[in-house]
Amino acid sequence: MHKFDPKNLKKLDNPTRRRYMPPYKTLEKFGLKLKGTGIFLDIGCGIGYFTIPAAKILTSGRAIGIDILPEMLEHAKERSEGLNNIEFKLCKEYEFPVESEIIDYAMMSNVLHEVENKNQYIKEVRRTLKDEGQVFIIEWKKVETNYGPPIDHRISQEEVIELFKANGFKLLEHIEVSPHHYGLKFVK
Repeated sequence: MHKFDPKNLKKLDNPTRRRYMPPYKTLEKFGLKLKGTGIFLDIGCGIGYFTIPAAKILTSGRAIGIDILPEMLEHAKERSEGLNNIEFKLCKEYEFPVESEIIDYAMMSNVLHEVENKNQYIKEVRRTLKDEGQVFIIEWKKVETNYGPPIDHRISQEEVIELFKANGFKLLEHIEVSPHHYGLKFVK
């Protein structure tokens, strides 16, 4: 099972990633609108690459970033200084410190391929979402690249769609994210 090594923190925000997957434009592609409302949950938020822009977009809402690695959260907190509609919380892999049915938007960017029990994980995501809550998935395309996780650790779009459908979600749309990543948008 491939897990991200926090020693590679700098890979999470670099000019190449910003060129291929600009955070604001990517969130807009998934439907977040400036001056929006609602609660955004970034699951496996890392350094806050999407959490911080989501907080800035949802000016009448708030953003929560959760991660299993305290060093990621520390870095995210430093980067988000000055924002009052954002918080970061340490979580366990299958247990999120979030109340049930309060989340409007949940995001998992390059996370699902790292999870061993995907059904249990998706059930926990579902627990946090309101009815009609949306899930934004970004994952590595299952093709060889010169960076990213090994191909046998990646999860195909078809596998993700089947997993979410089996857990009570409906696929809303496919989203073109980058040459190396696909995007899927689901609703509870």
